[in-house]
Amino acid sequence: MRTRNRLASFASILPGLLTIAGSLVISGLPKRGLASAQSGELALSVKDWTAAGSGCRAQKSKAGDVELKSVRSGSPSGSELIVMKFALPKYKLTSPPENPATSITFARECALRVVALPKGKVRIKSVAARTPVVYSKDADVGLKMQYLLRLDGEIVGQSLKELDAGQQIRNAEETVLLSGKPSEEAQQMIKMTPQNCGSAHMVGFDYTFIAARKNRNDAALVQIADEKQLEIAVEIEPCG
Repeated sequence: MRTRNRLASFASILPGLLTIAGSLVISGLPKRGLASAQSGELALSVKDWTAAGSGCRAQKSKAGDVELKSVRSGSPSGSELIVMKFALPKYKLTSPPENPATSITFARECALRVVALPKGKVRIKSVAARTPVVYSKDADVGLKMQYLLRLDGEIVGQSLKELDAGQQIRNAEETVLLSGKPSEEAQQMIKMTPQNCGSAHMVGFDYTFIAARKNRNDAALVQIADEKQLEIAVEIEPCG
């Protein structure tokens, strides 16, 4: 319930985030006038996507344990946004009692890659991502949770939480928010090669969960909370 309340209040802080950090806010999209993925009105199309790692495997052309649930658009604060919502219902890191055979140190990873194609003479201005997580660990477990937001091969946003052994944690909740934009070098390349305006971009998000235990009976659990979803927002602008 606390996570849902924080997500609901997220939209209310949109102006401050845009002013202070230039961040995109996914939940701030208006509910009216949204275009569906099939409407043909979106300024950005998802040409392909894939999810791979020790904790997930799926792709656009082959069903797996990750699913693209929706693509919608909106224009909050004058920006044109395309929001992709993915569901990852099975991705988690878990150790005893669910999996007593897990080694002392173990990890679960999931890397999502999306090929996004702008329609017309537009380009990606910035990207953002949001995912809620919940985690628990016994006192003798060290836990690392890393999140990376990528654009065209570059890491444009990242978050790392490291929890040392010595503290027991039960059902801690947090919402990971990342945002970023193309590097100055990438922006200069676009200006120098205007013919590339409207070309495809690669947008990515990486999860890495690592647990290090002292004893085989120690337990750790990390999973995506609420509706098991990851939202990725893409802000677009004209090339001119």
